[in-house]
Amino acid sequence: MNEYHWLPSQWAELSMYEKALVIAGIDIRVKEEKRQQKEAERRAKSKGRHH
Repeated sequence: MNEYHWLPSQWAELSMYEKALVIAGIDIRVKEEKRQQKEAERRAKSKGRHH
């Protein structure tokens, strides 16, 4: 809610379907951020091996 600047009352007014869409979107973003973090860590490790 904070990221979207929604008040608790605005969140409460969303339908179950709308809440599910928001939560699914957050889940997808978190999964992608974790993937990017692992990729960055992998690249950092491989850079250290070549020099």
